[in-house]
Amino acid sequence: MKYRKKPIIIEATQWLRHNDDRPEDETVRYYRHPEHNGRDLCPHCGKILHIHGWIDTLEGGHIVCPGDYIITGIKGEVYPCKPDIFKEYEEA
Repeated sequence: MKYRKKPIIIEATQWLRHNDDRPEDETVRYYRHPEHNGRDLCPHCGKILHIHGWIDTLEGGHIVCPGDYIITGIKGEVYPCKPDIFKEYEEA
């Protein structure tokens, strides 16, 4: 059998950098890890980790790369989404 997921409307904001005057930045914290210094490169995008964020998710947490979208799901859960995947979403 084949199934189609029901269309739902979500909230999303593109995260570019840490900026304390934007309310959506309360969701994304500075990325810090004891095994990495700020000059190490991100395994996802290749940019230095100093400019990245961290977001707590239901799966435990994820690195947020500059340009990722922060999606708030229908139950209030938040998670990052890469721009190439987010382009499949359409504005409601």
